[in-house]
Amino acid sequence: MSGRALSRLLDEGGGLKLANLVTLSRGVLIVPILGLLLTGHPVWALGLYVIAALTDAVDGWLARRSGQASTFGAQLDAAVDNVFSLAILVFLMLAFPGLSERQALALIALAVVPPAYLAVSWLLTRRVLMFHFWSAKAGALLLFVLWPVMAITGQEVWLPLAAVLTTLSRLEQLVFIARGGRALDQPHGFAPVV
Repeated sequence: MSGRALSRLLDEGGGLKLANLVTLSRGVLIVPILGLLLTGHPVWALGLYVIAALTDAVDGWLARRSGQASTFGAQLDAAVDNVFSLAILVFLMLAFPGLSERQALALIALAVVPPAYLAVSWLLTRRVLMFHFWSAKAGALLLFVLWPVMAITGQEVWLPLAAVLTTLSRLEQLVFIARGGRALDQPHGFAPVV
């Protein structure tokens, strides 16, 4: 990444935007988390993962608190979230040996449904639409806490639950698009279309 591209990501033509730096850190932390998992340090990897996952709440808070929230920052956050979400699946397969055999359908759904939704939303609207529906927020939260919850409870049932919630959320978003909805901040897909 060139210095100019990095400058654009961090300051968007103005002063340094700490929120964008925090967002980017989530993506950058994927590499050391993978490294820790591959070298047999799952507890350290999980600790670093928790820090990375928390940046998803911190970046938005920082942007709003500093009065520097922007469309670009929201798009950057969504892009990093999508990459991080796919990385979560790799983390889970490395942290829980045999998970890919036991929970293949849930892992496939979590890997395929979100990118497929993004492609379909673009085909239907010529825009990639990431709505802030409650179902999408709940699905993202469940996905981001999946590894710690599975580690604490020892239960894999959380994985298919996350897959079902994510799939239903993306279907809700497609229904909203089909109804003519484009407002990203609607609470749900059956809200009035404006």
